[in-house]
Order: sequence, then structure tokens, then C-alpha cells
Amino acid sequence: MRILHVSNFGDKHNGRLYWNQCFKISNGFVRNGHNVYNFSDRDRSRSSIFNKFKNNETVQKELLQTIENYNPSLIVLGHADRINIETLSKIKEKKDIKIIEWNVDNFYLDNTFKKLSIRSEYLDGIFSTTADEQISKCVYRNFISFFPNIVDSSIENMKIYENTNHPKDVFFALSHGVGTGKLRRKNSMNEDKDPRVIFMDNLKFNLSDIKFNLFGMRGVQPIWASEFDNNIKDCYMGICLQRKPILKYSLSDRIAQYLGNGLMVFIESDTQYYDILKKDEEVVYFDGVEDLAKKIDFYKKNKDKALNIAANGHKKIHSICNEKIITQYMLDCLYGNDVDSLKSNYQWPINLYR
Repeated sequence: MRILHVSNFGDKHNGRLYWNQCFKISNGFVRNGHNVYNFSDRDRSRSSIFNKFKNNETVQKELLQTIENYNPSLIVLGHADRINIETLSKIKEKKDIKIIEWNVDNFYLDNTFKKLSIRSEYLDGIFSTTADEQISKCVYRNFISFFPNIVDSSIENMKIYENTNHPKDVFFALSHGVGTGKLRRKNSMNEDKDPRVIFMDNLKFNLSDIKFNLFGMRGVQPIWASEFDNNIKDCYMGICLQRKPILKYSLSDRIAQYLGNGLMVFIESDTQYYDILKKDEEVVYFDGVEDLAKKIDFYKKNKDKALNIAANGHKKIHSICNEKIITQYMLDCLYGNDVDSLKSNYQWPINLYR
């Protein structure tokens, strides 16, 4: 199958965001035997200052010409905000092409619900890293389904749990400044209102003997690419905090970077992710600062148990949430596999609304 993947491939970042979901999804389709052409809508939009003032008219023409040249059977959109509704309408009118969209944002933040609702009329299916039943409100004669964050062994290629000597204990990194690679002034100015920063401040206060490796907050710049790899392996525990409100199964893609590289990961219980990753066997769940502080202290004193959980979690996430499995799931949903069939083939709760 020929697949046209339209997403933000971030050419302007010169490889800094090589771990993004878009690359894993393209890898998955290719490794499943499909021909994939990547179309970076935001990079094309940035190529001329006039695009900003002309509703990305050139980008729309380039996409339509690409479709004529490449003749895909499937178009996959991933946060492709530079592609206009009118363009999607033209594609559906002229071509017998399936269109699906994947999204990893919190359903109630970043205008996600509105964007997906508006585009839904022109999509054959939507995939979201949120399983909350509210996502069903986006359905318009199509379907929407939860999918887990993706790991790819060619990207998450470390096994940190195999090392027994770590200079630090706990890793945590906020990704403020994705576009620039640096802390934004507005984020620094508003840190005292950011629940995640407040949470980490309180956690550190309760764990003065724990060595933290923290980035993207309190004046410490965020880290990316090889610098991220070099720092994450200094620790053996990691904390995965979510932006509020917390929704069912909705995790930051940090879970793929942390668990996929072999950290033992702490996850907030409210995510209900224990339906996918087993409590105290593959990850550790916590309820609030005090509970997490106690658990970090315990696993600091019982490092062998922490490393064992990390190994189990690493094995699990790479076996059930890898790029080949997730992209095959997308195709199975698109081409009509029933829920019972999906449940027998995939090892996470199937949340599919048609």
C-alpha cells in the first residue's frame, strides 16, 4: 500500500526531535511492508513568509500535487494543522482515498477537541492516546480509537536497567520550548503556577537525600536528542507526570522514552494505566506527593527490585506497543476488523467508538 504521511517532521530542528511519534509511525508502516512518503506540512509552511498571510495556499497546492504524483491509497495525518479543511474536502471529492488522523495531545487542552471535531467529517478514522469516552463526541460517520504511545527499538534503544551503577536516582524532564529548544520566558515566569513544577518542588523537599536529574524547570534548560540520552542513563527511576485534567490512559509520550529506554517509571494512578502495565511488576503507580516520596525512598533502598520492574516494563512495552504493532492496529481498525477480533490480537483494552 502507498501511504502519504502528513505531519510535522521538524526539518528545521536538525534532528533534535528525532524521537517524535511521526517517525515511529512511518517506520512502523514501512516495516509492515508499505511504501511511505513523508510530507512535512509545517516545514513547507515555513519555507515562505507569505504562507502565513495566505492561509498556507502554497502548502495546499503542494499537497494536492503530491497526491496526484504519488497516488496513495491512504493519507495519515498527524497534528497536520497547516492542512486546511477545504483541502481535505477536495481530496475526498476527487479521490477514493482513506484519510485517518492520529493525535497525542490531551483531549481537553491545546484546542484538541475542537480541531478533531471540525476535521472529523473528512476523516475515515481518528486515533488518540486518550481513552476517555468523551472522545466519542468526535465521531462523524467514522470511528475514533485509543492507541498507546509508541516505542521503537531503533529509537528507544537503551536498557538502563542492565547497569548497576547510576550516579543519580530520579530523572524528570519537562519539554518546555519544543520549538526553540530552550525555556520560554513565559514558562519561566509562570513556574509557580505550573502544577508539575510545584509537585516536583514539594517532592524534592520531602526527599533531600535523593539525587534528582531535573530539566526544563527552575532555570535548568530542557534537553533533547543525544544530550537527553546521555542524561537519562545516569538514573534508574523516572517520573511521568501528566498535564491536568488527567484522562483515562492518557500519558505523555515521555512514557515511551522513559520505559522504552529501561527506567523504572512512576505513573499517576488516576491515569488507570494499570489496565495496560501491571502495578509493581512493570511500573509503579502513585497517589500524590507523599505517596510517591515513600515509594522513591523504598526503591532507593531496594534498587534490585527497581531494576527488575524496569526490565519487566521495558520488555512489556516493546512487545505490545512497538511501531509495527500500533500501525497494524490502525489499519485493522480502518479496514473493518470487529472489536472481538481486535481484542484477540492486541494486548491493551480496546476503546473503539464508531
